[in-house]
Amino acid sequence: MRIFRAAMCLLMCFALLLPLGGCDDSGGYRVVDDYSGETSYYMAFRKGDRLRDYVSAALEELASGSTLRILSDNWFGQDLVTVDGEEGAVAALGEEVPHRTVTIGVDLTNMPLSYFDGTGYRGFDVELMGYICGLLSWDLLVYPIDIADAEIELNAGNIDIAMSVPGSAIGSLDSSPAYLTSNYVLVARAGSHIRRRSGLKGKVLGVTVADEKILYSNEKFVNDLGSVIFQTNTEGLFQALMNAEVDGVLVSSLVAAYYMR
Repeated sequence: MRIFRAAMCLLMCFALLLPLGGCDDSGGYRVVDDYSGETSYYMAFRKGDRLRDYVSAALEELASGSTLRILSDNWFGQDLVTVDGEEGAVAALGEEVPHRTVTIGVDLTNMPLSYFDGTGYRGFDVELMGYICGLLSWDLLVYPIDIADAEIELNAGNIDIAMSVPGSAIGSLDSSPAYLTSNYVLVARAGSHIRRRSGLKGKVLGVTVADEKILYSNEKFVNDLGSVIFQTNTEGLFQALMNAEVDGVLVSSLVAAYYMR
């Protein structure tokens, strides 16, 4: 009888642990290793455009409360916003903010910062500018761009603000304070045996076309891979990882945080 009870107890414990053991294998991911240094992201404006002052003040005012923290937590599972808060920053400009419509340029391959879901434009950047325009009583339009063409699109008047421009691409443009910071990481499925960078040796790595330059910044790592598969966007990248079409992916830590939240 005692043996029977002990066996039943073990079976019950095993049954309780099964769901926990399977969690990592059902769409879960793990960061394997860092890949490159930090990159800060800015909103970019035409040189000398007064719009920069209004938007920067609105960013700082929103950062002084809980709005940006909650927004970041919703998209990334943690507070990743780097703007210093200043209560009343818009009023401190000492002038009335003129009503206007602003057009933001977003890269739709850059999920979760910006993308199109078939019904409308979505993403952290789109929601962020929605809050900024709400504070400033502005109307918002969204315009898809290739972020590499941000300066061209701004100077041509197609957009008023380019979102998520890396510091290295600001050039002669004016910019807001840095509002997000990330680095590149290697990510694998949580249920796989890949737990460190060396585990990807001879394996298949997925990378977006936009991040090809980042990948080849480490030729030794690339040479150790079995092959590289390129995707046009981050959604396709993680779909390939989920379907085991690739063994790992190279992505921004912001993207990794979104899919692992």
